[in-house]
Amino acid sequence: MKKEADKDKIEDDPKLWGVLLFGLIGATATTLVFGQLRKTVEWFSVQVIHLLLFYYFLVTDPCIAFVLAPCLASSLTLILVAVACSASTISAALLVYSVKKVDLGRERIRRMQNVFNRERNKYKRGYESWREHGAGAYHQHFQREDWYWKADTSHRDRRTNYRETPRESGNYALSHHYSVLGLDRFRKTPYSDAEIKSAFRTKAKEYHPDQNQDNKDVAEAKFKEVMTSFEAIKQERKNHNP
Repeated sequence: MKKEADKDKIEDDPKLWGVLLFGLIGATATTLVFGQLRKTVEWFSVQVIHLLLFYYFLVTDPCIAFVLAPCLASSLTLILVAVACSASTISAALLVYSVKKVDLGRERIRRMQNVFNRERNKYKRGYESWREHGAGAYHQHFQREDWYWKADTSHRDRRTNYRETPRESGNYALSHHYSVLGLDRFRKTPYSDAEIKSAFRTKAKEYHPDQNQDNKDVAEAKFKEVMTSFEAIKQERKNHNP
């Protein structure tokens, strides 16, 4: 009896192991199948969401739709889009996209033009302000083209206030007056009135006391000398050309 029981037990063990192995394989296969099915369902759900997003933006804002297209694109999505969207809808969307692209370009050009105009106006205002305040102090004495000649009488009246040197005669004194104005008296071609006037104007600007605040006394003395030499030259030319 005991031997027969042991024999039956030995025969039942392989069957038990077979059942356990089959159950393990079945559970593993079921897990893999359901896992793959779950991934498939999730992937399909994502594709549907991408499709809905793409179609929504395609109708409402084609610019965003075409920007997002590379991110949402897949074989299934493209197929579903081709089925869901009619040719007229796609054409209308492309037309809207092109129009908006042109509008964006015009808006960009308009903004750049506004920036350019602002910068130009800023520099223009700065230049005008400089002309009114910065350069006014310098030009207030010399901006008139013929300021000395128009005020000739007033200068003659004020000559008594200057310490004039005694009237000198001879070529040396006259040559000195020419040299004070930066001219050469012995030049072959005589100087014209315009040239003498221009030389006097240049020296007067150079030694004007208002332009030499650091050394005002010396500048005033040189300025008086320039005026004296100019008067002497003008008188000499007047005597020779009555």
